[in-house]
Formats: sequence, structure tokens, C-alpha cells
Amino acid sequence: NDNNENDDDDDDKDKASASSKTTTDPTNSRYYLVVVQYTQTIDTKKLSSELRGLRPPGPTRFGPNYFSELRLAPERVSEELTGYGHNGVSPFGLDDSTIPVIVCKSIVVVVDDGDNVNAALTAPRFVWMGGGDKDWKLGMATSEFVRGVDGIVLDASVPRT
Repeated sequence: NDNNENDDDDDDKDKASASSKTTTDPTNSRYYLVVVQYTQTIDTKKLSSELRGLRPPGPTRFGPNYFSELRLAPERVSEELTGYGHNGVSPFGLDDSTIPVIVCKSIVVVVDDGDNVNAALTAPRFVWMGGGDKDWKLGMATSEFVRGVDGIVLDASVPRT
């Protein structure tokens, strides 16, 4: 996801962003790699709130509109930052290893949606993800995955409708 505050000239920003690496501060990165279950979709309002919540209350916490421009990075920029093409992005082996990895909470925590039968299915013990090419997939235990990517677990997704 690209966190830009100003949309004056997307092409110039894309060129500048692709040539500069992200920050090492996971609470204020220009780009985030967000891992979400295929049965879920990213909720940018929830993600924005959760990212602001990574900083303690007080003068260093960002205002409510700070992450209001969250969106997917253009495909070309994504490929330059990650080294992976469309439908092949993996959180492992990124060209820019400073990009923080956000793991949606629904992947690691059972969320009781009122239907206990389906709630048990929302937090798999094993996950599949992009393996570096559109035809390759990588699978591993969820707990090992979160540790392996130094993932930040945030409540940032909702069920697809």
C-alpha cells in the first residue's frame, strides 16, 4: 500500500517513490505490505486507525487523517520495491527489506462473528501466499510465518461480501 498525502502528480511520485526506499520506522512507512486472507478484504479505515495506534497516545501519535490516503501501490512500483510481479508478491525476499509487513488479525486470531461453526475456520494454522511468481505458492505454519516476516498483527480486514 502506498501512503501518500498528496495526489498532484502520481507519475512523478511513483518515480520518486520507486527510487527511494521506505523508512525503517514501521509506524510511519511510505509503503506497507499487507497480508490478508482471500476470504477477507483490506478495510483502509481500520488499517489507518490501527497504524495510528502503533504510536502511544501523546504528541507523537498521528492525527485521524494522517493515513487517510492509503491505497495499493501502482503495479510497476510494487514490482520495483518487492522484486515480484503481479500475483506473485511474497513477503519473503523483498528487494526493499525495510517495508513493514502487516498481517491481518483474521489470519492469526479466531474472530467470533456470531457463527461459532464458521469462526473456527477463520484462523488457519497453515497459510498459503505468493511464492515469487504468479504460478508459485509458498505455504507454512501461521505462527512461523508471522515470526519469519516480523509481522505486525493488526485488525485491518473485513469479510468479502
